[in-house]
Amino acid sequence: MKYTWVAKTAMWDKAILSIEKVPWPAGAHLAEQMKNHALTDWENVLICWQKEELVGFCALLKKDILKQTALTPFIGVVFVAEKYRGHRISQKLVAKAEEKARSLGFEHTFIATQHLGLYEKFGYHKIGEEKDIFDRWLNLYQKDLTH
Repeated sequence: MKYTWVAKTAMWDKAILSIEKVPWPAGAHLAEQMKNHALTDWENVLICWQKEELVGFCALLKKDILKQTALTPFIGVVFVAEKYRGHRISQKLVAKAEEKARSLGFEHTFIATQHLGLYEKFGYHKIGEEKDIFDRWLNLYQKDLTH
């Protein structure tokens, strides 16, 4: 499997086409942000490919989908195709996003999600709950990258 950061590369358009086809509304939302060039500065999308097939993806984002937050950066929109689940792909995606955040000088990463029990396995701890742009309550997790 190959992991590729796609911002400002020839893979950008292919990634958009693949992401917008996943059966999860967050994928369509991310693809729309990518099409509209809403990702700025250091924000990026990490894609995992198996040959030409999309295995999974995540994004390193300033704010993700939270309404009001001063926290940054967020690892968001973590997705793994159903046939590849159970092989720790999401853990690898998150770890690579953490590496990228660390290389950019960040000391923490954050995840906003409805999931409970997944990101704790990756070293995250819940620090609260926040409303997202869709007016849903999400669990807010943090991980210290300095260890």
